[in-house]
Amino acid sequence: MAKGKYDDFVPTISDSEDDIPDLDSEEEIAQPEAAVEDKPKKISKKKAKKIQQAQEEKEDEDEAKKDLDPDFHFDADGDEISTEFVGWDFKGDEQKKDVITKKDVDLDGIIRRKGGLGKVAGTSYDEESEDEEEQNNQDDELDDDELAMDGFGMGHQPKADDEEDDEEEEEEEPEEEQNDEEVPDADDESDSDSEPKEEEDTAEEMAKFYAPVEESEQAKSQVHKTFNSLDLSRPILKGLTSLGYVKPSPIQSATIPIALLGKDIIAGAVTGSGKTAAYMIPVIERLLFKPSKIAAIRVVVLTPTRELAIQVADVGKKIGKFVNGLNFGLAVGGLNLRQQEQELKQRPDIVIATPGRFIDHMRNSASFNTDTVEILIIDEADRMLEEGFQKELTEILEILPTKRQTLLFSATMNSRIKSLVQLSLNKPVRIMIDPPKKAATGLTQEFVRIRKREHLKPSVLFNILKKFTIDQRIVIFVARKEQAHKLRIVLGLLGLKVSELHGSLTQEQRLQSVNNFKNLTVPILICTDLASRGLDIPKIEVVINFDMPKSFEIYLHRVGRTARGGREGKSISFVGESSLDRSIVKEAIKSTEIGEKGAKTVGREVNWKEVEEINKIVEGKEATVEEILEEEKAEKELLTAEMELRKSENLMRYKEEINSRPKRTWFESEAEKKKSSSDVKTVGSKLKSEKLNSWKRKQKEAREDTDGKRSYKKTKNDRTADQERTYKKQKLAKKGGKGKKK
Repeated sequence: MAKGKYDDFVPTISDSEDDIPDLDSEEEIAQPEAAVEDKPKKISKKKAKKIQQAQEEKEDEDEAKKDLDPDFHFDADGDEISTEFVGWDFKGDEQKKDVITKKDVDLDGIIRRKGGLGKVAGTSYDEESEDEEEQNNQDDELDDDELAMDGFGMGHQPKADDEEDDEEEEEEEPEEEQNDEEVPDADDESDSDSEPKEEEDTAEEMAKFYAPVEESEQAKSQVHKTFNSLDLSRPILKGLTSLGYVKPSPIQSATIPIALLGKDIIAGAVTGSGKTAAYMIPVIERLLFKPSKIAAIRVVVLTPTRELAIQVADVGKKIGKFVNGLNFGLAVGGLNLRQQEQELKQRPDIVIATPGRFIDHMRNSASFNTDTVEILIIDEADRMLEEGFQKELTEILEILPTKRQTLLFSATMNSRIKSLVQLSLNKPVRIMIDPPKKAATGLTQEFVRIRKREHLKPSVLFNILKKFTIDQRIVIFVARKEQAHKLRIVLGLLGLKVSELHGSLTQEQRLQSVNNFKNLTVPILICTDLASRGLDIPKIEVVINFDMPKSFEIYLHRVGRTARGGREGKSISFVGESSLDRSIVKEAIKSTEIGEKGAKTVGREVNWKEVEEINKIVEGKEATVEEILEEEKAEKELLTAEMELRKSENLMRYKEEINSRPKRTWFESEAEKKKSSSDVKTVGSKLKSEKLNSWKRKQKEAREDTDGKRSYKKTKNDRTADQERTYKKQKLAKKGGKGKKK
C-alpha cells in the first residue's frame, strides 16, 4: 500500500477549524495534492457535527472568560444594563385574538350618568389650604422616580443630619396641631379584660426544635455592603444590577448564606424589607447548578393570595432574566386552567402557587409531578398556618417529598412550635431581624377618634382624601367587600375616581384594579385584607384604615403597604369605642420605640363642621346610590344571561369533546367548604370561651352548678317579687300554726 500524504501527521490543537484535516475521509487521502487544492473538501456529516459542536463550545468559553474577567465591574448607573424600575408587573393570562373576552359592567359609566366623577364636592371649604398643601407636597417631593428601593427594601439613601434637623423643625408646628386630638393612652387599664396571651414555648422545647442560637446570631451579625460579597454568580449579579440594587437588606444578608447551605429557615422581618428576594436569590443561585438536560419541578412557592403569587413570579423572572434555561410556572385560581396545565406540562424549575389551585393540578393534571421537589417556600407563613389553610397545607405536605429544604417567611412570624411540627422541619435556623409586631421605622401612625359618630365615617374619609393630590397613591382598608363597593360609589358621586379590590371581583378585574392603581390611572384603591399581605406597589404614600382590623398583626400588614424600604409613609386609622380598636391603638403606641427617628404615633385633628356639611351631601345622595346599585345589578344579570347562552351553545357544539374529557376531582366541594368554615367558627368560639378570665370563669361555674338555669343579677322588680313571695310564705305559716293550736 502506497504511503499516503498524512501518514506521518501528528494531531495538534489549532485555533482554526479549517486547519484540521479530515483523517476519516478516504476520498480526500486518495486524491493527488493538486486535485485536493482544486476540488473543495468533502466532510462527513459526523465530522461536520463535531466541528459545529467545537465552535459552539469555543463561543461559550469565550463568553465565560468575559464573564469571569476579574476586572469586570457592574456599573449601577450604566446605560447597558441599568433600567428605570417602576415596580413589579401584575399580568394575567395572555389573551388570544380569537377568544371572546368576558364583558364587565361599566360602573364608572353608570356613576357618570348619575352626575358623579365630576368636580370634587366641597372644594370651596378650603381651596386655599389645598393649594398650599399641594405646593408643599411639590416642594417636599423627593426625586423618587428610581423606584427600585421599594421592591427589595434596600439602597435608600438616608438624609444628612442637618437636613433631618431642618425637617424636624419645619414639622414641629403641625405635629402640635395634630396632637390636639386625644390619642388613647397606652397604659389605660380600661380594657384589662382582654384575652390572655397564648403560652409561649419553653427554652427546652426551642433548643430541641431549632438550630443552635449561636448559628442564628452569627447569621444576623453578618453585614454585606454589596451583593458581590455574598459570592453570587455573575448572571444573578447582573440581574440585580439591572434592577438598580446594590446593597442587600439585613434580612437578605442574614438568610442568603444560610439558604445556600441548604438549611431550613424560619425568618421574620418588617414589611418592605425585601423578604421575597431573600428567598428567591439563593433559590435561583442553586438552580444554576441543576442538570441541564433533565426538566423537573425543583422549587414550590406557596402564597395565600393570587396577586402575591403573580408578584413573586415577576420578582423571580426579573432577578433570573440573565440565567439561561430558568423557567417559572404559575398556578393560581381565577386564571386560565388549560394554559396553566400546558405550562406545568413543561415541568418548570420553579412553581409559584396558591394552595387551592396547586391541589387541583396535583389531582387532575396528569403531567404534573412533585416527586422531584427539593425546596418548599411558604410566603406569609403565619397566615398559611392558620385554620383557613390548614387542610390544604396538610394535603400538599403529604404529597411533597419529606427530604427537602423548607423556608418560611413572614412579617409577623411568631407561630408556635406546635403548628410548625407538621412541616417536617430539620433543625431550622430562626432569623428574626426586627422585633416581632413592630411597624416600619419611617411610618407616622395617625388615629382619628370616631367615638359614637360611626355614621360620619364616609364623610370623614372624603374630608381627608380631598386634601391629598391626584399623584399620591392611597390605599383604604375596609372590613367587608359590600362596604368597599358602596364606598366606591359614594366617593365617585362626590367626584373622586376610586377602584376596588376584593374577593367578589373576577381575577381580571382584580388585576386591572392593581395595575390602574400602580400606574396612577386611579390613585385611590379601596380593598379588603386581600391586599394587606405582601403586595409591593412603589410609592404608596398613605394607608387609611376605614375599619380597624381584627388583630394587631393584620394592622401591621396593612400599614406595611407604605413606608417600605426605608422611605417615609403615613397611616390614618378610624378608631371606634370598642375594646378591640383601643387595644390595637395601645399596641401601636407600645411598638413605637421611644426616641426612634421617623416613627411617630399621633392623633389627627378633624374639622367636624366641614364633616357635617359633607355628610348632608352624602345623605342627599343615598337614593342615587341605591339607583346605581339597582342598575348595576340589572346589567350584571343581563351579562350573566348572555354568558349562560354562550355556554349552552358551546355544550351543544362540542358535546362529544366535553364528554370525552376525564371528570375533575376536587379537594373540597362548595358544601364541604361551607361546613368546614362553620366548624372553624364553632371551634374558634369554643377556644375563645376557654380563654375567659377568672371572673367570667366563676360565672360559668356558677351557671353549671345551677343545672343550666339562668343566673343573673336581680333587678328591683325581682327583689320586690321575692319579698312578696317570702311574705306570703310567712303569712301562710302563721295561719297554719294557729290552726294546730286550736
